[in-house]
Amino acid sequence: MKRHMLWSVVGYTAVMGASLLTRRSAREAYRRTTGDTPPENPARRDTRWRDALLWGMASGAVVGVARVAGSRLGEEARRRGERGRTRRLLKHLED
Repeated sequence: MKRHMLWSVVGYTAVMGASLLTRRSAREAYRRTTGDTPPENPARRDTRWRDALLWGMASGAVVGVARVAGSRLGEEARRRGERGRTRRLLKHLED
């Protein structure tokens, strides 16, 4: 496996993991704040505008921050990995 492909997979996995964990945390924070569950589908007619907009803004912002943080941390790990023990591991995986 080529280094670029390996680091792409690692980075993508980090970003998706961060997004999933963050979304779960956002749901729990919404429940604790409002005392209600977040809307499953904000576009449904029985969902109040206030709830739909609040959940959309909160979850979008939190997941966006997590994706940026995951990407940045993944890139930093890649840079550090190319300089040390990980280099040997990558060489082994390429063979």
